[in-house]
Amino acid sequence: MKSRAFVATVMICLMSVFFSDTGYAQEKGKGDSEGIKELYNAARKEGRVVIWGPTDAIVYQRMQEALDKQYPGIKIESFESIPEPLVQRIIAESQAGKPAAVDVIQSGSLRALRPLIDRDMLAPYSGWEKIFGLDAVYADQRLVGGYNLTLPIAYNTKTVSAQEAPKRWEDLADPKWKGRKIIIEARLVPFAMLGTEWGKDKAIELTKKIVSQQQPLIVQGGTTVANALAGGQVSIAVGTYAFTIEGLKKQGAAVDWVPVSPLPVLTSAEGVLKTAPRPNAGRFFAGWMGTPEGQKIRYATRGQAMEVGKNAIGNVAERIRNEKPPVILETDKTFTSILEIQREMGKLLGALR
Repeated sequence: MKSRAFVATVMICLMSVFFSDTGYAQEKGKGDSEGIKELYNAARKEGRVVIWGPTDAIVYQRMQEALDKQYPGIKIESFESIPEPLVQRIIAESQAGKPAAVDVIQSGSLRALRPLIDRDMLAPYSGWEKIFGLDAVYADQRLVGGYNLTLPIAYNTKTVSAQEAPKRWEDLADPKWKGRKIIIEARLVPFAMLGTEWGKDKAIELTKKIVSQQQPLIVQGGTTVANALAGGQVSIAVGTYAFTIEGLKKQGAAVDWVPVSPLPVLTSAEGVLKTAPRPNAGRFFAGWMGTPEGQKIRYATRGQAMEVGKNAIGNVAERIRNEKPPVILETDKTFTSILEIQREMGKLLGALR
């Protein structure tokens, strides 16, 4: 009897593990394999996918290598550029009656794709959620997240200790940071995102105080910001990405970042045009890039990945999970407000300078 009871107990434990593992796999976004297979077969008939956006060609080369093993028969053709002129080109060609040359348009932030959403030029696709199991789906299923860009407060570890580093955005107004000790990227995106959480007036007032009283360096480009911080020209940096700081750390630079509260996080996304010549390949590839397989390739190649959500991976995602700061995530519900506040802050910056 004891032996039977033991066997029964073991069987119950094994069944429990099996069902919990199954639930875990679904929760982690493995998706519906039959649905993916069906979409893949349709994509393979189209033979290739054309994607435009700011992603480095090397990322797609690595993805092509993986696809050739798991999902052969789909050739990736990419054109690398900043998204705004690509969006305007797509709109102009559509208005001129030219057939679309691209299937997937990708952007480093949702805001850049807003003109296509406003003109209803992107096709909705429920399969990103249903068959790929992705949670980063926006604009009534017209956009799917590709990776996140976290905008922390970064600091030079030779001049600032972890204890001294600002923990709140208001700490940037402390007089100890006065006198060209702070560098700020000129688009002021983190401060504009704060406005969606705090209210526009409070965010603008803090920005005005920092710019007018602290004498920060204000420059164009997040890479410029990060390099100045790593080079020791400044002690504090705002407007560069956490993954960029992580990359510099791996190279031995004396830099680190704070998951400041609240933490602004941009959303890179892909959308498939309604007029895409190869819509199934576009849907398949955009969805596959968001899966753990696609994410691991992007992260290993470029250091970028989803940094919030169930498919988040990498050092930035781990720190966000561990330290649990409130996150201001760019979505289709907030990108209009972010852009409006950013424009007002731009006028303020011009007046103060």
